[in-house]
Amino acid sequence: MSEFHSSLLREKFSIHDSEQGTDEQKMIIALSNRLVIELKGAKKNHTEIFVVRAQNMHSCVRMAARIIKSYKTSGPLTNRTKPFDWEAAWDAIVNDYEYRYNPERWIAIYHNGHTVFEAGEHHLLLDVIEKCDARNAHNYEKALPMAEDAFKKAGKVVKIDYDSNVALVINLEQSHGRFGVIMRGPSRTTTFNFSVHAKTKDPINFAQCLAAAACFLEGIQLAFMVGMNNIKLYMGIIKRHSTEEKQTKDAGRRLGRLAAEIANLERSYDVHYRPEKPEFHKIVSDAERLGQKTLSPPEEDQEEEDHEDDNPADKLNNDGDGNNANNADAN
Repeated sequence: MSEFHSSLLREKFSIHDSEQGTDEQKMIIALSNRLVIELKGAKKNHTEIFVVRAQNMHSCVRMAARIIKSYKTSGPLTNRTKPFDWEAAWDAIVNDYEYRYNPERWIAIYHNGHTVFEAGEHHLLLDVIEKCDARNAHNYEKALPMAEDAFKKAGKVVKIDYDSNVALVINLEQSHGRFGVIMRGPSRTTTFNFSVHAKTKDPINFAQCLAAAACFLEGIQLAFMVGMNNIKLYMGIIKRHSTEEKQTKDAGRRLGRLAAEIANLERSYDVHYRPEKPEFHKIVSDAERLGQKTLSPPEEDQEEEDHEDDNPADKLNNDGDGNNANNADAN
C-alpha cells in the first residue's frame, strides 16, 4: 500500500415521517462522522474498502490508523486465517478519559455494506445508508434516495435531509503526507494544514501520521472545553469537587498526552504547519477569554439562598482556595 487518500465527513441526517407532517419536534436526527478506508494492494483487483462511522472524529481516524497498520503488516483483513481483532482495536483507541466521561461513545465499521464490527448504540439509518452505498458501487450521492426508496418499500414514507462538512482531508504517500484540518466550533472555525516529510529514504509511517491528526482533532475540542470550564469554575457555575471539575482536570492531563504524541511525530519527521501550529494552551486561553465575555455568574439571590446556612468562614476559605482561571492543567 503505497498511498492513502480520504476525507473525514461530519454528517447530519434529518428524517421526516410524512405521516406526522412537517413538525420539526417529531423529526429524527442521526449524527455521524464517516471515513472511507480504501486499501489498495499491489494488484488493482486486490482492493478492500471499509467505512468507519463513529460518534467522534478522532475515533474514526484512530481506527483508520489501526486498519492501515494491520494491512501494511499482514495484508488484506477479510481473508485471514486468524481474523482481525476489531474488539481489541476498539479497546486500544478508547483512552481512559473517554472511558470515564463519554459513556455514549460508539463506532460501526462496514465492509460491502455489512457491519463487521459495532460497539455502543448508533442510529439504524446509518446501516441502511451503507447498504445502499455498497449496492451503488460506493457512489455515495445515490445512497440517500435509495434509502428513502427502501423505507417506502417497507411501508414507511420518509424524507431524509442531508448535511455534511469536511473535517479532515488526508493525503499520504511514501515519502510525505499532507493533512487539512477544518474544525467548526460555535464561535470560530479553526483551519490549518500540516505536512509530513521523511528525513531518510524510509517511507513515512501512515498510522503514526493519522494518529497525530487524531490528536489535533481531539485536542482542539478538549482545549476549548477546558478553557470554558475554567471560567465556569471561577464564576461558580461549576462547583468545586464536582464531577465537572474532575473532568476538567483530567482533560488537561489528556491534552498533555496528546501534545506529547504530536511531538513524537515532529521528532520523527520534518513537519510543517500553515498558517501555524495550533497550540492547545493557546486554545485554552482563547476559550477562557471567550467565557469571560459570554458567561455570567449565578444570580446572587440564588447563591445566597444556596448558602444561607453556611459558615461565613467557610465562604472565605472557598473564595481563596486558588480558584483562578489561569491555573489550568492544560497550561
